[in-house]
Amino acid sequence: MLESSGLGPFEEAAALSAENPPGRTSPMELLAAAHGSCICGAVAYLLEKASCPAETLETEAEVVSDLARGKGILGVHVVVRGVVPGATSEQFAALVNQAKDNCPVSRALTGTAITIDSVLE
Repeated sequence: MLESSGLGPFEEAAALSAENPPGRTSPMELLAAAHGSCICGAVAYLLEKASCPAETLETEAEVVSDLARGKGILGVHVVVRGVVPGATSEQFAALVNQAKDNCPVSRALTGTAITIDSVLE
């Protein structure tokens, strides 16, 4: 049950399944969503703080795992795309990396490889 958001209950696939049957989710998908959302919020905050607010931000995250061989989670890859008037690609990339390093979910995943790409559109 997702109580704080009010989204209610949801169907989850078999425990630790990497494959999501239609209408169901998995722990890997939920972790990716949490991490992508956390980084996106951190990027938005840092851009506002730098007086360079984003027109749009979009974040995709994928948990990389090898559950079939019992290796578990190998890493997380995140892509942040944004339309940020007045920002250079270098500034945007620096803020995205700062967000990655400091968001609470990244900190909780210490010891897990986290890779990130930034795309300024």
